[in-house]
Amino acid sequence: MAKSLIETYYGKKPHKSYFYGCSNGGRHAMVAASRYADQYDGILAGNPGFNLPKAAVSQLWGAQQYFTLTTPDITISNSFTPTEFSLVGNAILAKCDALDGLIDDMVTNPLACQTVFDLDTDVLTCPGARDGSCLTAAQKAVLADIMTGGSNSAGPLYTNFLWDVGIKGSNWASWDFTMSMTRDTGAVAFIFGTPPENPVGFNDQVYALNLGGAGFDPNVDAPKIFDTFGPYTESSMSFMTPPDLTMSGLFKHKSKLLVFHGVADAVFSSADTIKWYEDFLDTWRGRAQNTARLFLVPQMNHCSGGPSCDQFDMLDALVEWVEQGPPPNSIVATARGTGANAVNPEVPATWSPNRTRLLCPYPKLAKYIGKGSIEDASSFRCVPDVVPLK
Repeated sequence: MAKSLIETYYGKKPHKSYFYGCSNGGRHAMVAASRYADQYDGILAGNPGFNLPKAAVSQLWGAQQYFTLTTPDITISNSFTPTEFSLVGNAILAKCDALDGLIDDMVTNPLACQTVFDLDTDVLTCPGARDGSCLTAAQKAVLADIMTGGSNSAGPLYTNFLWDVGIKGSNWASWDFTMSMTRDTGAVAFIFGTPPENPVGFNDQVYALNLGGAGFDPNVDAPKIFDTFGPYTESSMSFMTPPDLTMSGLFKHKSKLLVFHGVADAVFSSADTIKWYEDFLDTWRGRAQNTARLFLVPQMNHCSGGPSCDQFDMLDALVEWVEQGPPPNSIVATARGTGANAVNPEVPATWSPNRTRLLCPYPKLAKYIGKGSIEDASSFRCVPDVVPLK
């Protein structure tokens, strides 16, 4: 409709067409890349929830795990305080900061960190009551399960999450404690599950926590995202996900796809996007990076936030790639500290408020060149130093 309107008004079709979205919009972008590559010259997908129904049921499963720490109190945010999440984030930083060759309060080699950080040994277990300096054994067990990913008796519900300093970002807790009890309940009950639940008397908290056995049961309700029933002739996993994750249409129509993902995304796992891209690289090999590139954003939460350099211009990079070439080999990201138009209060005080870093196309990472300010992206280079997730 937009193209028709443009042609009617201007008397000619648009020269180039682009699509951009983050979160569910990132899912839309991935669906567009899969279904409608002929309609767009460039597509930008941020923190793409291309397995959104799976992520939503995993969020409900997660809420029930946190609930085991607060029962009968249904305020699941009492399971972990911000101080306790910061404790974990700081432990990850202490263990993994140096993995990229520079101690700078950033973990820019998150995949290597997954085998180095150990929750059991790197975070103190409380010998007594919780005081913010330790986690109880029960808290550790729940958090380890959350990071491993939800499951039911049939197997995994979604995928794992990556240990990252951004776990101490407020956005992380918001998705795990608030969105899981509000947004995901209605989505799973009425949109993703087939047939939908009866809305009469529906209660978010009862459904999310399966209070009295009257809510979401992972064994019974999670499989409904794959079901059809009566007039509901297409499952949510069919109509909401990209039908062709190889993105073969991009090659046919010479379209370009840029994807970025905050490593510390609490709802749409960055591990899910990394696994997709590794499959994409395996499928298309030498042709892959000339058509689609993935940029990880260390310590960023869902689309923004966290102790990160979360301000960057991917859209101009995409336009330049499409209209001029070659593909982007790095993108500069800036911290939104004091003085920024929209300040990110989680930028660490140890950073320059406008610290810049290079975002690198996976599987490369930013390495310090050994001279120059560590607050300036010009002192870094993208090098192929990442161990693949597989």
